[in-house]
Order: sequence, then structure tokens, then C-alpha cells
Amino acid sequence: MRRSLASFLVVAVAVATLVVLPATPGGAAGSFTFYGSGWGNGLGLSQWGAYGLAQDGWNRKRILTHFYSGTRLATADSPPKALRIGLVQGKVKIRLEAEAGPVDLRLGPKGGDVVVTIPKGETWTVRVAGSDYRILDASGARVGDPVGGPNANLLAVYEPNGARVHVAETGHTYAHGRIEFNLYNCQTGCVERLINVIAPQPYLYGIAEVPSSWPRPALQVQAIAARTYAFAKAATGQHRAGCNCALYASSLDQVYIGWDKENGVDGSRWVGAVDATDDLVVRYKGEPIQAFYSSSSGGWTENNENVWGGTPIPYIRGVCDPGDYTTANPNAVWQTTLTAEQVTDALGLGIGTVTGFAVTDRGVSGRIVSVTVKGESGTATLSGLAFRFALGLRDDRVWINRNRQVIGEIRTKYDAVRCAPGLPTSKQVKVAGGSSQEFENGTIYFKDGIGAHVLSGDVLAFYRDRGGPSGSLGFPTSDVIKRDSGATLAHFENGTITCTASGSCSVS
Repeated sequence: MRRSLASFLVVAVAVATLVVLPATPGGAAGSFTFYGSGWGNGLGLSQWGAYGLAQDGWNRKRILTHFYSGTRLATADSPPKALRIGLVQGKVKIRLEAEAGPVDLRLGPKGGDVVVTIPKGETWTVRVAGSDYRILDASGARVGDPVGGPNANLLAVYEPNGARVHVAETGHTYAHGRIEFNLYNCQTGCVERLINVIAPQPYLYGIAEVPSSWPRPALQVQAIAARTYAFAKAATGQHRAGCNCALYASSLDQVYIGWDKENGVDGSRWVGAVDATDDLVVRYKGEPIQAFYSSSSGGWTENNENVWGGTPIPYIRGVCDPGDYTTANPNAVWQTTLTAEQVTDALGLGIGTVTGFAVTDRGVSGRIVSVTVKGESGTATLSGLAFRFALGLRDDRVWINRNRQVIGEIRTKYDAVRCAPGLPTSKQVKVAGGSSQEFENGTIYFKDGIGAHVLSGDVLAFYRDRGGPSGSLGFPTSDVIKRDSGATLAHFENGTITCTASGSCSVS
């Protein structure tokens, strides 16, 4: 789900003199305030967006096809019989506890003869011994001679025994499939890794991306997205360098915690969502998509090329996310203040103390694509992704020392019109007993008892000329209405503005 980031942290040093955002206003002298929204990469499905839309009555198909443009739901053709899930890598010892029954340790790719059996309730250790495995019992005593090696994998087999195995190094328990040990990197000293070889459906039972208490449509959306992501990933190969797996059990791909998810609070609801969507995937032109997703879009998802670069993916297009601004979402809006010294140290650009920024490019969602950092001795240009991770920001949908957050009743209206006003160009301000906020394509006005309404075009310009909400017309009581003739009009507390197609406006 969340790709490795090292390849995206491109920094280009520049020397041109730029107009920049200084360390004021928006923060104390010598500091920067980052006004942000969202958490994650902003690509594809927004998990909090799905939550909010499910609460609003959207079904799984509508949610998924909204976030993944031009796609459809369909059953998977020839799904993989098993998935290889990389649990842990680079260890010299791994501890296994047998739960609810005995756990067999076997040799061979499919599990040959039993080498030893871990009794129920005991924790045994499998450690590296040169280029072999050494098995230690619960007391730490050696059990038999070293076994296996780089070409003879050890397997933990538990499911046929009605058992489960707890792996101390992952902190989780596994009840399905089997666990394969590998010895690797033996040229410099062997280390161990674990792979859970498991059928797709029980693998999904262990996906821990969202709380199991969420609305059922949101759970089903997550189950389908996770299945689609897994199948697309497995189709590219199940023996990736480093993990010998199709998917990592972490946010490098999808968070997988095995039995702990299905046995956790409301786990039966999550299992029910997985079962209710059995074999369903999201397809584009017949193929399962790369079903990227993140926690919170901040109200608007992004085009893939504006985050990770590369070729545009037709189904990963930025779309309005009207479900993200749910009261349950802790990351719908946020702000962080850092001192100039903190920013300088975190960025490490070698340009002296950072004095300001110039955002030179934003994506369709407002996420930073490119930002130039000005220091006392030079400038440097970073990608939005590099900037975000260097500073530890939750997202790169952020404005620096400029509050452009869309909140409250104005945000509710903004979402209701599917982000049609465009990106915000001002902060929300109080006017004449109400509030307003300006956007690329219009202004939203709000007043208690009247609600929020969007004005744009000739009507907005004429309204401003007449004093706006402080003038005789008062606040708008309708959005702009367009007639078949091309004329536009809007109603206000104390009258109506009508503009002809040629732009001539009058009040009645």
C-alpha cells in the first residue's frame, strides 16, 4: 500500500533568488506553522473518506468506483491459491509459542518429516547456527543437532493440529496457513526471515488497516481494496528480494497481524466483511488495479504522478473526498509549528538557517509537488514527498504560514458541491455576522439560520461591488442559478442579483 520512499527523496540545489514565504506570519518570529489536512500519500481510496461516505449511505460499489476512476467491481479470474506474506526479516533468533495445541517443526518445501514438536503452552527458539538452524526448548536447552539450511527451509505447521503460533519477534499470533523459515545473506553471516504461506481469504482476515467497528460498507470497501492490492502485487511475483514474499506484513504493503485481528474486538464483523466480498476485486480494463489507499485524503485525493512521479495511472486520479471531514477523523485538519532551527536541522540542506519557502507547484488536491527552501546561504528545491518526510508532517497537503484549511459549515458546503469551488485561496474570515472563504472558482458565505452558499462569476463580482454581506443585500440565501439563456442569478436576504449572459447585472 505505502511504497518505499527512499527513491522519491530527490533534492535539487538551486541558486536563483526567489520570492518566498518568510518565517512570519502564521507562526512566532523564527518559526513556521504548517496548516495541513490528511494523513498519508493521498492516492486512491481514502479510508476515512470511505468511513464518512458509508455513514452517508454510500454502498461499497459507489465508494470504490468513486475513488478509483473508471473502474468496476468484478470477481477475480484465477486468484492465487496462496500468498507469501513477509512477517519479519534479518533476525538471528526467533521465538515461537504454541497456543491451543502443539506446533510441528518440519523440513521441506511442503513440510516433510517432523523434526520436533513444540508442546502446547511452551515457547521454543529457532536460532542461526552457522548455516543451519539450532532449536532450543523452553529451558534454553539444545534439541537435537542443527538442521536445515539456506536450501532446506524449516516450516512451522500448526493449523492441522488445531493450534496457533505466537511469534515474539512480530508480536502477533497466526492461526492459518504455515510459517516458512529462510536462512539468507549467508555470504556475510546467515540471518532468518519468516514467511506466512496462506490462502487469500484467511490472509485478509488478518488485515488490520481499519477498526473492525467501522460501518459495514466501509469494512467491505477495505476488504475489497486489500484483496485487489494483494492479487495485483502477487501477480508481479511472490519472491521479492529481501522478504522472499509477495507482500510485507507492514505499511510497506498492508498491515497484517494474523489471528490478533479476527480474534480482536469486533473481529467477527471484519471477518464477515471479508466473507461478504469473497473473490471481489476492483478492475480496470479487466485487470485488478494497484489499489493504493491511505488513511485520510484531507478532502481531496491526488494524481499518482504528483506524489510518486512516473506515468499517470488512469484510475489513480485526484477526486473530491466528501466523506473525509467526519468528526471521527483526527487528521481531517491539523497544524504543526516548528522553529527555524528545527526545520533547518530536519531538512539538512546545507544552505544555512532556513528563512522561508516558495511552493512552486501544487497538485490537483493542493498537495505540494515542489517546494523551494531559502536559507541564509542558498536555496534548494525538494519534492513534496521529500519535504513531508524530512519534517515529519502527516501529509504534504499543507500550506506554510498561510491558513487555508476548510472547516465547519463552509467545509460541509464545499464537500456537498464536490469541491467545485477549487482550492482555497484565503483563510476563513468573519464578515457581517457570518463567515466567508475564498476559493479559485468562487466564495462560500455562511450565516446561522441561512446556511452556506456558493457564489461565483458575474454574480459574485457584482455582489462584492455592492458591499458583499456588509452591503444592503445581506447574505446569499441560494447558490448561483444558471438559466437556459445563459443568465445567472442568486437570491439574498434583501433581494436578487440577476446577470445576463453578456455580464450585465442588476438587483431586484
